[in-house]
Amino acid sequence: MQIQGSLTIDGVLVVPVEAYTFSVTGTVAVATGKSRIYLEGDYVIETVRAAAHTAPAGAALVVDVNKNGTTIYTNQADRPSIAVGTNSATGNSPAVTTLAAGDYLTVDVDQIGSATAGADLTVTVRVRRAS
Repeated sequence: MQIQGSLTIDGVLVVPVEAYTFSVTGTVAVATGKSRIYLEGDYVIETVRAAAHTAPAGAALVVDVNKNGTTIYTNQADRPSIAVGTNSATGNSPAVTTLAAGDYLTVDVDQIGSATAGADLTVTVRVRRAS
């Protein structure tokens, strides 16, 4: 099987993983994602990780990833949720994992800490080329 951008090393197919990162500098606020990252090929989502330099307090910091404006987490409990006093979380397996050339990704901040909102947020979506 040949995958565009793949490499074979010692007979093992190596498929590179790419990462798309969204960031918010300073204290986060509940907001709908306005920055779009357009995809130039067909991909499969591998993982989503949210990290905040300043941990939320009082409530979790919850983000959502959208494909073409619609959540990839049809079960909202699976969204990345940075727990109180922690700095990082991964989202459980999203329901939507296929991405096609021309699709775009955005990230929403759905909930912030209630005592401390959390600050300096990054959300990284790791993808691999579809075969």
